[in-house]
Amino acid sequence: MKFKPKCLRGEIQTALTNRGHLIPCCYCDEQWVLKLPEFQKILKVSKVSEVEDIEEILYSKEWMEFEENLRLEKNIPEVCIDHCKDRGDDKIRKETCYDSTGKMVEEYNI
Repeated sequence: MKFKPKCLRGEIQTALTNRGHLIPCCYCDEQWVLKLPEFQKILKVSKVSEVEDIEEILYSKEWMEFEENLRLEKNIPEVCIDHCKDRGDDKIRKETCYDSTGKMVEEYNI
């Protein structure tokens, strides 16, 4: 498996949870994911209301360690593997849209 972290390649943005924590991406915002030890570490330092600047979060020891683990492909959370493994063409699924007559109007990859 070739692992290509979208967050490190600039293909996906960090996300803000409804609890006010900055997280690596929106795919991480699931209760089971946020309970993982890797995410518990970064959540401790990711409360936006507790910092003056977002960079304090991004350059914290915990976030830097998380990033390093992704780069080294070490202790990668399953959610990251699921969403960032190289699928060859890097497409997850193909969507096709049809109008009311059944004529295809749009086709794109997600």
